[in-house]
Amino acid sequence: MLYSTIVQRDQTGFNQIYDAAREFEELNALEAIIACKFDKKKVEQTLNLVRMYQLRLNNESMELVAFSENFIEEYATDHNECFRLTEKLVRRIGTTITGSMKIFRKFCPVVRRKLDGAGNIVPTLDYSRLTFRQFQGQLFGIEVYIDLVQTLLHELAAFFYQLVLVLKVCKDMIRQEEEVLGDYERLKKIFEKSCDEVLRCVNDVFDTFGEVKLISEEELAERRKNARPMKEWLQKDYHAHDKNWLKREAYIYRLASGRQYGLDEKASVLWAHNPEWGRKVCDLIPQLDTLHIPYKHSKKSDAAGKIGTYDAREMVYFVKWSAVSYMSIDGKTVINETNERQFYENYLKVHYKGDYLLPSWQAVCRERRFCYGRKIPMQEMANNFAAYLSKAEAA
Repeated sequence: MLYSTIVQRDQTGFNQIYDAAREFEELNALEAIIACKFDKKKVEQTLNLVRMYQLRLNNESMELVAFSENFIEEYATDHNECFRLTEKLVRRIGTTITGSMKIFRKFCPVVRRKLDGAGNIVPTLDYSRLTFRQFQGQLFGIEVYIDLVQTLLHELAAFFYQLVLVLKVCKDMIRQEEEVLGDYERLKKIFEKSCDEVLRCVNDVFDTFGEVKLISEEELAERRKNARPMKEWLQKDYHAHDKNWLKREAYIYRLASGRQYGLDEKASVLWAHNPEWGRKVCDLIPQLDTLHIPYKHSKKSDAAGKIGTYDAREMVYFVKWSAVSYMSIDGKTVINETNERQFYENYLKVHYKGDYLLPSWQAVCRERRFCYGRKIPMQEMANNFAAYLSKAEAA
């Protein structure tokens, strides 16, 4: 008769090993040693086996803890291999699971008779005496082996204790994933946050894709035509892809959202969380000259045939008002100065065609540092620019 050590790659398989490991007791193991008629050689072989898999369990448990720290809060993960979570976990602690099943098999009775058909192969956990709970109160009785046996019992106890902790982590991750899949608002929040993270440095996105169209108009139109409900789409793709996939999909998602407000690709990323405000900023850029923003005369502006150069501090106020600097990370609003520079150099300077020169980014940065040094709040800087809009509307 053969004992199968194959474990189902689903929650049932985890539960079977978890329940068997959790019920381990040294007295039960002692009974198993007696029932299986271990001699000194087999005790030593089993002890070596347990120690070998204990080391591997230590390594895999550390990797699992590191893997589990941010996994639930990531929509896509670099660790993904396109398997469902339970399958990924089985692969991550595969050696541990294999080792535990081999240890259980060591305590299965030796049955040499052959059974017919599929009955010749039986589940290890159903026959391992480590899973039996029948204490007969017998003594081991072989005094020469007692120290070695006690060592084996202690090593077994340590192995199964740590195995239970590792499987608890796995079960907890599975439970948390199921909770997220059942909570649409939380799932969407995780998706939006993950999009922010992969697209946090807008410069990287533009450098990566350049002027190449990431998605054709035809494909975008086809996606809109065959679009699934957002909830269904988010649930299906949660933890099903890697971050390279998410970078492209997040970019397309931002683009599609921005298109609803008439934003181009760059503007869709710059105002990903507030495309309506982005539309207002984009519409204002061609009208900057009507706001009577202070400017300075310079030889450079005369040479370019311009009236003058806009004051750098006023441009700081404009950048703050444009709200590309605000990003919510872990519930806190922070300044994304990369976005500010991208907006100023790659968007404002491209789309502004007025009668004035724009100051260099270096000049804007100097004035921005001055404002920070004076501890002027961002909202106050934004309000300073909004005042020009109020005056223009009043006029």
